[in-house]
Amino acid sequence: MAINADNDGRTRIREFVQENQLQQRMLVRGDGVGFQQYHLKRLPTVYFINRKGNVVGREAGYQSYEQLEKSLQKALK
Repeated sequence: MAINADNDGRTRIREFVQENQLQQRMLVRGDGVGFQQYHLKRLPTVYFINRKGNVVGREAGYQSYEQLEKSLQKALK
């Protein structure tokens, strides 16, 4: 799932999703919801959720594909 952390309108977000061929669900609320409710300090921020639905990790800032893959594999163990 992706969370829109700023105030982009739904039209702009749909365009972004289509341009980048994203498949995940998008939370669109605006009003800086990502920064306020999810305590974001840097973008992007990725939360890793295990198979039981528990948050088991968080990576703030840009991560390479290899770094993300490693963190994901750790979360799924």
